[in-house]
Amino acid sequence: MLGLGIIEPILPLYARHMGASGVLLGMIFSSFALTRGLSAPFAGQYSDRKGRRLMILSGLAALIVLSLAYTWVESAWWLMVVRGLQGLASVLVAPIAQSYVGDITPEGKEGRYMNLFFISFFGGQAVGPAMGGFLSDHFGLHMPFYAMSAMSALALALVFFLVPESPGTQGAKSSPPLKMRSAFARVLGDGQMQGVLILMGSRGFYRWGFNTFFPVLALTQMSLSKTQVGVIVSFYMLAGAFLQYPAGILSDRLIGHRREVMFYGSILSPVMMFLVPWTQNFYLLMLITLMMGIFSVVGRASAVAIRTERGRVYGMGVVMGAFTTSISTGQVLGPVLFGVVADFFPLKDAFYFGGAVGLLGSLLSYALMLKGVEGSQV
Repeated sequence: MLGLGIIEPILPLYARHMGASGVLLGMIFSSFALTRGLSAPFAGQYSDRKGRRLMILSGLAALIVLSLAYTWVESAWWLMVVRGLQGLASVLVAPIAQSYVGDITPEGKEGRYMNLFFISFFGGQAVGPAMGGFLSDHFGLHMPFYAMSAMSALALALVFFLVPESPGTQGAKSSPPLKMRSAFARVLGDGQMQGVLILMGSRGFYRWGFNTFFPVLALTQMSLSKTQVGVIVSFYMLAGAFLQYPAGILSDRLIGHRREVMFYGSILSPVMMFLVPWTQNFYLLMLITLMMGIFSVVGRASAVAIRTERGRVYGMGVVMGAFTTSISTGQVLGPVLFGVVADFFPLKDAFYFGGAVGLLGSLLSYALMLKGVEGSQV
């Protein structure tokens, strides 16, 4: 995740340098999420049946090569192709690793175990953007991509020597693994999962829209340096790194109220999006993104715990595939629609648009979860 985080503040600038329009810039970011979202359900169920270790190793090996491929392309359209291929490779790594952790998580401790894992997940993403901005400022736009390749190689070596095969790769405990369509349909029919999926889709929408267009806004209208942009993006992830585990413990202690904790955290995070265009002060922007991250991690910690509970019913890989697809759907639509708004309206309006989508997603998510609970009681 450190490697992937390194290029977050750089890729929009790299694409703009190649002449990408707002819509094409959104498409470049969305191509990663599109290929990941389409392939995640199949990769997840396959890992339930065949094992997780080899898939993770294969994904990391592909990421080593694709990280270098960014430096070989000479047009924004080819940049989109490489980004899409990177999405295919990444679906073999992060979602499968989360399924692995779900396999070894004790019942009743979903919040703390899964969110302990997410300390490393968000920690890498938090340090990455600041490092990427620094490397770009001092060594050129290609250096972050070389660093991403090196980080993927290090991860490959660590997994190869330290990670055994997962003990839980036989699908749900209650029944043998189902065919892809049947397994996915069962997950989508679960009221609790419907709420989680809507929430994560809307979160992916405004979060990736922010990632794609904040560097452009900051450099063109706020006179910030690439290093400052990287630091601001990192502050969002720092909240995830430092607060993920405490938020997971809170979710376990309030195990009967996880839906409410998820709702309050998730609805406050997109409110911060409305504040981003209102200031050009570097330190105030750091505070705004930090608060966005704090609220987001509270909501996300409970969503992850609920998802892990349902994974024991339907299979960790299948549930993780649906979870990844929901995030990826938002990540596909967010940058593209942010780009449409940015091409036809003032750039700041894209952030207001993203905040509104986040608020609506949180409200709909909570309503679906309440309806799901009522349905199960009937």
